[in-house]
Amino acid sequence: LLLLLLLAFAAWSCCTAQSVEPFPHYWKRCVGSGHALLATRADFQQHMALARDKLGITGIRFHGIMDDDMSTAPNLQTRNYYNVDVVYDFLLSIGVRPVVELSFMPLALARCAPANCSYAFDDHASYKGLVMPPADFNEWYELVRDFTAHLVQRYGLTEVSSWHFEVWNEMWGVDYPEPYLKLYNASAVAVKSVSPLLKVGGPATMQVQHVADFINATRAQKLPVDFVSSHLYPSDPMCSSTKDLDCFAHTVLSALAPAAAADLPLLLTEYNDGLDDTDNHRDRAFAAAFVFRNIPLLRGLEVFSWWTVSDVFEEQWMTAIPFYNGFGMITKQGVPKPVFRAFELLSSAGAYIQTLDTPKDQPTVSAFLTLSAAAGGSITAHQQPLLYASNFAPLSFPAPPNVTLDLVLTDFVAETFADTALVELISDDTVTPYGTWVRMGKPTYMSAAQIALLQDASVVPTTTVPLAAHPGSNGVHLKLSLPAYSAARVTFLPKTQ
Repeated sequence: LLLLLLLAFAAWSCCTAQSVEPFPHYWKRCVGSGHALLATRADFQQHMALARDKLGITGIRFHGIMDDDMSTAPNLQTRNYYNVDVVYDFLLSIGVRPVVELSFMPLALARCAPANCSYAFDDHASYKGLVMPPADFNEWYELVRDFTAHLVQRYGLTEVSSWHFEVWNEMWGVDYPEPYLKLYNASAVAVKSVSPLLKVGGPATMQVQHVADFINATRAQKLPVDFVSSHLYPSDPMCSSTKDLDCFAHTVLSALAPAAAADLPLLLTEYNDGLDDTDNHRDRAFAAAFVFRNIPLLRGLEVFSWWTVSDVFEEQWMTAIPFYNGFGMITKQGVPKPVFRAFELLSSAGAYIQTLDTPKDQPTVSAFLTLSAAAGGSITAHQQPLLYASNFAPLSFPAPPNVTLDLVLTDFVAETFADTALVELISDDTVTPYGTWVRMGKPTYMSAAQIALLQDASVVPTTTVPLAAHPGSNGVHLKLSLPAYSAARVTFLPKTQ
């Protein structure tokens, strides 16, 4: 009886005759990290290499390339890019390019007395994020120009012109419109003075604020802008108590509209499944379901950068606890979380997408198909179709019901497919590094054997489901179970002779 109460059953016929569109893997173009100095650590470098290898990540953005912990400008006369080179040399060696956030302010340029200096995180540990405008914007211009010229000299114009230079972060200590626009002016003109081929943009605001304002203001002042950037989290005020299940995506799209109208790409350089600390959701399958829900909705973005790649992170000190609802998709001990596995399943998605109709009685369910080649009316095994499905609701909504879907995929040429399909399901019962750690007693300092158990618990299991021709629909039929807050990939196998 309990099982019947928990299990919802929905007959869902998915019309695959909808148009097939290109599916750029825009989420691979960047991930986030805390601040630049972390990228000199061996553990962080291992995590970044894992994300590049397993997820196909090709970019990274972090704060603080100008911070005093990087020794970039210890005084007005000295420039020191050794730590910068260590970081960028490593990233390029593994095929990862930076989104260069021009931040924060060296003490030598801020020229504040210690009691009057404003730091992003109270100047603790090694994080020296001084969030203040320069005392003299010409000095900031000279620093940015010299820094950019160094990058071009070391890595070449062809390489560096493929990067993005983003001015500051979320108006920390620098209000909009002023003095931010003055800071942007100095930064953008400095970058472009090295080469007009280099790409610069902003305003890197929180909550997709000031996107249209920034476009209008920079055009009025004739300032160079190659892209627009901002941030959004589903815990932000406009979505924290909404009745819109897809408020996050709809809010991003509202910011995309003025950027597209101005013929400028929009880079969402920070997001994740929410900044609140409810139920360790970033450590669990909830985050994976969030990703599968939103990826097909935001294909117009240039960059969709998950904050962050690793729990090697010290905005609130470097905690030793393995699972603390950290932003990272990998724990400090190198254990992939469910959201890492979601991006891993997405990494082999096809180059084309076909979104599928959501069943009206199951609004928490969403699904899409990807194909390696565009459909010509019918879908065959040659096109390597993959079905991605999720059962998701934001934390402010009631938990979604567990659902078993009776799927009819029309226009699948049944005779080209095997009679079973592979299912990889991410749920709190299948991908369980967090749950396994809880059952261990939540140890803070783990042995190698314990970490190995968490690594094993992180692997997505593969099961099979029957796949049969569906009479009368020129398609195939299968059943797929989706627990609450779950994400699944179905792989359709070719029939063997």
